[in-house]
Amino acid sequence: MNLFKIIFITTLYIVTGNTANAANIPDNILNMPIKLMNGDTVTLKQFQGKKPVYLKFWASWCQPCLKQMHHFEQVQQQYGDKLQVVGINLAINDNLEMVNKIKQKYKLTMPTAMDNNSALANALYLKGTPYHLLFDKNSNLVHITHKADEILDNKIALINQDQPIEMLANETLTQPTDSNRFKTQRDKTYALFFSATWCDWYFKDSRPEMSQQCIKAQNYIANASESYKELNWQGIISRLWTGAEELTQFKNKYQIQYPINIDSQNQLFYQFKVTTLPTLVIVKNDKIIFRTSSFDQPLALNKQLIKL
Repeated sequence: MNLFKIIFITTLYIVTGNTANAANIPDNILNMPIKLMNGDTVTLKQFQGKKPVYLKFWASWCQPCLKQMHHFEQVQQQYGDKLQVVGINLAINDNLEMVNKIKQKYKLTMPTAMDNNSALANALYLKGTPYHLLFDKNSNLVHITHKADEILDNKIALINQDQPIEMLANETLTQPTDSNRFKTQRDKTYALFFSATWCDWYFKDSRPEMSQQCIKAQNYIANASESYKELNWQGIISRLWTGAEELTQFKNKYQIQYPINIDSQNQLFYQFKVTTLPTLVIVKNDKIIFRTSSFDQPLALNKQLIKL
């Protein structure tokens, strides 16, 4: 399964400290505000021509992320004066308290942001955490990976020494278009169920209450979609760590009968500002008329659906 949509160009790009080439990613991404937890706001653009940038997306419940935290802080300690390191929490099933606990536990000292509206993850085509993006001094995207490995370390070292890096492909992040937005038909009511193929089992140890919420929600929606057929049901699955195979297994596991698809461009999660899994959103005439992430009281939820 491809992690990134890229356009390959047969060219060789040499990064040097003195080059003044334009960045290989759009200006709208370079100028996106990264709102740090200390109240400051930075952009990739402000570091262009001054220093390289290392962004890392993570979540407090992501076990591979936590295993890499010592490496992340080590990079900050070793290169923090020449390399702008920024940690970005997904802000999905996470909050400020949880993020601060992780920062304290691993003694993280780099600036940290919470992607509360998922704008950064959406723009940078995040497919799963941990997610590392390395930009050279001219704001060219030179490396994307999920691994904190020797390749990443070598590129960080070379960039900080103003040594040339051979780049065999010019990677362009594919941006969603308005055509991917959810559009309603007049006077029809839509029940949009946002979830993930992994939220029931992945959260089992790190967030057991979330795991149970995912199981309750999936079972409830399976029944509700049969009981309230006047609603137009649509399952919308997070693209994180998910492809066609995972979706098929998920559908079989819960015997899903309603339409369900992966939000491959993250456009619907972004459009409806979904940052908690699972979430049910009821939409009519392009307006949200009901929304919940709690499935502990199915009878009360049934009463809400009947009113709709």
